[in-house]
Amino acid sequence: MSVRPLTFALLGAALFLAGCGKPSDAVVILQPQPKAATLQKYWPVPDFSLTERSGKSLGLADLTGKVWVADFFYTTCPGPCPALQSRFTEVQKALGPLPDVRFLSITVDPLKDTPEVLDVYAKRFKASPMWFFCTGDRDAIVKLAHDGFKLPIAGGTPLDGPVTHTTRLVLVDRSGMVRGFYEGASKEGVDDIVGDIHRLLDEK
Repeated sequence: MSVRPLTFALLGAALFLAGCGKPSDAVVILQPQPKAATLQKYWPVPDFSLTERSGKSLGLADLTGKVWVADFFYTTCPGPCPALQSRFTEVQKALGPLPDVRFLSITVDPLKDTPEVLDVYAKRFKASPMWFFCTGDRDAIVKLAHDGFKLPIAGGTPLDGPVTHTTRLVLVDRSGMVRGFYEGASKEGVDDIVGDIHRLLDEK
């Protein structure tokens, strides 16, 4: 059964994350919804400043005009992160070299995941130049996850034990508006992501 895009029910209840650590409180409940004629518009992603594996800075303006998918991970993750990045590899392969599509993977362990470490990790998943692996200030990353994507990341660092973080993939349109959520640890969602990326590319 295919995993459909996920929408938010803002009920203030707890969500158990399929992350790398123990369950934690979340800001939303995710509920599967049937396909709509047009992808729902949620909210705009706020501006941010990250450092890409190339050493160059990357912000929202660098993604404006592109359709992009974001996720959160860390390179020493003992849980679903390799599966999460494999989804991006599959989506990247299925889409081919589309000039207006980008992928953004943001580490939640910036102390360890330097640009050099991220570059090695990116090559493991055959990342194209259109797939950005980014690090930055951890407080800013947590704030971006919470406020920008409404996704929870537990406090602490991998030095304290496994980090609990979301395995959701977030789809963003050309104007920086969040348009969809997908279960990244499930291989079944790849077709949905690819299809919805094409829908946004065709959107006027």
